[in-house]
Order: sequence, then structure tokens, then C-alpha cells
Amino acid sequence: MKKFYYKALTKEKMKQVSGYIDAETPREAREKVRQLGLLPTNIYEEEHFTPIKANDAVSNIAVNRLSLDEKIFFTSELQVMLSAGIAMLEALNVISEHAHKQKIKLLAEDLRSKISKGAAFSEAIKPYEKVFGEVFTGLCITGEASGELDRTLGRMVELLKKQSDLKGKIISMSIYPACLVMIIIAVFLLCGFYIFPAIIETANVAADDVPFTVTWVIDTCNFLLHNWLLVIVMLGAGISALVKMWEQSAVKRFVDKLFLDIPLVADFVRYVNLSSFFAVMNVAYEAGIPITSAIELSACSISNSVIRRQAKNIELMTANGQFLSHSFSVTEFIPPAFNVMIATGEKSGRLGIMFRDIAVAIDKKLDMVTDALAKAFEPALTVIIGLVVAYIAIAMLQLYGSMFQSLI
Repeated sequence: MKKFYYKALTKEKMKQVSGYIDAETPREAREKVRQLGLLPTNIYEEEHFTPIKANDAVSNIAVNRLSLDEKIFFTSELQVMLSAGIAMLEALNVISEHAHKQKIKLLAEDLRSKISKGAAFSEAIKPYEKVFGEVFTGLCITGEASGELDRTLGRMVELLKKQSDLKGKIISMSIYPACLVMIIIAVFLLCGFYIFPAIIETANVAADDVPFTVTWVIDTCNFLLHNWLLVIVMLGAGISALVKMWEQSAVKRFVDKLFLDIPLVADFVRYVNLSSFFAVMNVAYEAGIPITSAIELSACSISNSVIRRQAKNIELMTANGQFLSHSFSVTEFIPPAFNVMIATGEKSGRLGIMFRDIAVAIDKKLDMVTDALAKAFEPALTVIIGLVVAYIAIAMLQLYGSMFQSLI
């Protein structure tokens, strides 16, 4: 028999307690702690455990940023090993040894170091809130407190994959417009640097006879060529100014409200935010988080400040004793059909299932809106391309006219 050190919470007052217990495996130790009427948060084999003082810092972080794919890899690897009964320290050690990316290795080693000194996983991951997000760290705290961290991480993997799918949809929708813009820029530069100057030089067109439409294209391209550093600095300054403006809450509220006033774009923005909200609601509710805390956590996933304010109002109304369906109805947070589903879930006690069904339905709505938005962009882009082609054609005709006139 091995000796394990455990940390747990009492079921009644949720006070943290700790002690030692004999067992063959970490899973058996966790089950024995549950039999004592406690909720296990951490199980350590005695030989791997080195206690630290409660005031010791765990705030240092090894990495400042992880991509979405890196988060999915780390979370899924950890979840698989914890579900198989592998101890947390051993699981993190395996990840640090076999991860292909240095950032994931550093993250796993840092978490392992903090946990081996007595910190809970939720305490060790808390400083990485800006890396993983409030939703991730909040669910880790709940999952660890309930003794179901492996299941919670599994739900987080699904949530992260959903975010990845949504990001992929937005990128794929942007590829076609981006390609057309690049083609327009390439045609403009080609005409300004090569085609127009070659025609002028070959036909010996006098400078005074060159049409303004042609001169403007050539002068613009020459300005870009001789002042490229200034252009880059100006673009950088402009982007920095826009970022600073975006950080102002008043500007962000104005832009967020403007997006919600534009037909079709408003549907896209709302369904993107609702998709994230209900995905987190489903995970948080299934993890056992109280409904008001679940709403608060889900609101963190909303990027639009106007919609987030509606979610905060729902949280306040629910905390004051209002039914969730009533709060959704008053704030007009979701379409009426979804609100009926919430009311049905409240009456039948199947609210978690309704959250899941609403998340699926919203994803389908989002797919439809994304397709409609992509199709709506096509005519607009066609008009823009037509205007550019028409301008180049007119400039070319005027240049040929000047060329023939100079020959007479």
C-alpha cells in the first residue's frame, strides 16, 4: 500500500481539509476520500509531495500566450491522462517530456513545480488566466472542488474545439474578399509601375498630354516606392491610434452598437456571441456551478459590450429571484423560440439539456447567417472590382487617345 496526501473540501461548509490515506492508486485514494464524506481536490503520492507555506507565491508564469491549438493540445492530453487514473504530477511530467512545442513544456513544468509544492491545480493555473481566459480557470476551480476535474477538462476541450471551428468559419469567410483585395492592389501597382510608364515611353507621349487618371496612378505608385518607410510608419501609427481608441469603453460601446444596427451583420455578431455564451453555460451548468455564477462566467465569453450588458442584467435579475426565462424575455437576449426552451427546461428540471440544445440550434443559425453574409459580400466586391476595372479601362483609353493625338 502507498501513502497519499490529499486536499479536500467538506460538503456542508466547503472548508478545506487535508490529511493522509493509504491506497494502491491515486484513483483508489480519491474514492476513499469521497467515502469520508469529502470532495477531493488534490491527491499526491507522499514521495512526490513537498509542502509549502500558504503565503508562498504561485503568481509567476512560464508563458504569456498560447494559440488555440496549443490550448486544445495541452487540455486534451491532460484530460485523457487524468481520466485514465494517472496522477496529476505524473500527467504533467509526461506532457513536459513529450510535448513538441517549448511553450507547452514550460507550462507543464511550471504547473508541476507549483503543484509538487502543495498548490492545487486551480491555484497553479490561476496566474494563467490571461493565457487561458476566465472561463477556463473558473471551470477548473469548480471541477477540482467537485472532484471531477477530468470531466470538466473534457468539456473544456469541446468548448475550445468549438471556438476553433468558429474561428475557422470566420477565416474561411474572409479568404475570398482578402484575395480580391490583393488582386486589386496588384493590378493597381502593375499599371502604375510598368504598364502605363511603358506605353508613355514607347509612344513618346509628352508629360502635358498624359491624362490625369494615368498621372494619378503613376504618382501614387512612385510615392509608395520612394516613401515606403514613411508609409509603414504612418500605417503603424494609424493602427496604434485605432487600438488606443478601441481601448476606450465609450468608443467600443459605440462601435458595438453600430454593428448591431447593421442588417445581417447584427445577426452574425449576435449569434457569434450567443454561441459562445450558451456553450459556456452548458459546460458550467453541467459542472455544477450555480446558475448566477454560470451566467457571470458565460458573460466573460461575450465580446460585444452591448450584449454583455444584457447578460449582466440577466445575472442581476436571476440573483434577485426572477426566473431565468423571465430574465431572458425581459432583456430580449435571445429569440422567443429559445426562451420557450429555457422555460420548458426550468419547469421540467432539464435545464442543462436545454442549454445544450440551444447551443446546437444557435450554431445552425450561425452557419446560415455566415453563408448569407458571405453571399451578401459578393455583389459588393463585384461592384468594387467593376469600378477599379472601369477606372483602369478609362485611363487606358484616355492614354491611347493622347498617344494617337501626339502622332498627328
